[in-house]
Order: sequence, then structure tokens, then C-alpha cells
Amino acid sequence: MSTLSYSRWIFLLSLAALMFISLSEVESFSPIIKLDCCQNLSNRTFPRIKQCYEQKRLDCNIHAFIIKNHKGRLRCIDPKSEELRNKIKKGQLRCPPDISRPE
Repeated sequence: MSTLSYSRWIFLLSLAALMFISLSEVESFSPIIKLDCCQNLSNRTFPRIKQCYEQKRLDCNIHAFIIKNHKGRLRCIDPKSEELRNKIKKGQLRCPPDISRPE
């Protein structure tokens, strides 16, 4: 039976630590987010949209798209907005449903 050398033990421990850190970072990109329900809608989007979510939760009374710009600002957009519909249709924007849980 062979034993592992000191350098191999260091390599294996480093690899295990790297895998652990990677898995913990993946959890931070979870699709479950905490967004408040939209109350007021706008027809104007941001020029540089970083993220988009479709509000379809049962606890929210209004159907809307929630967009976030590169500065972190949020805006609720009317689903009938031509500007937003064109961006989605052209494939310039993907808006998965907001699956956050009501509190």
C-alpha cells in the first residue's frame, strides 16, 4: 500500500478548499431573490439593463417586469411597454420569472 507524499496531501487539500469555496459562491448566484412587489409601473426602461425579472408571483397584484441597471437601481416596467417587448423579442434581454418567496 502506497502512502501519499507531503506535496500530494497539500495539493489534495488545496483542491478540496477550492471546490468548497466555488460551491459557496455558486449558492450566492441562486435564482431565489428577494424583490418587493411592484406598485407603480413605468413604460421607460434604463439604457443599460443589467438584470430583468418578470413579476408573476401570486402575492403580487400587478404583472410587471422588474429591471435593474448597472448602478443597481430598480424600476417596474409595464409588460405592454413596446421598448421592453422589442428587447425581449430580439433576444437582447432575458427576463426569467421572479421566484422569490413571500415573507
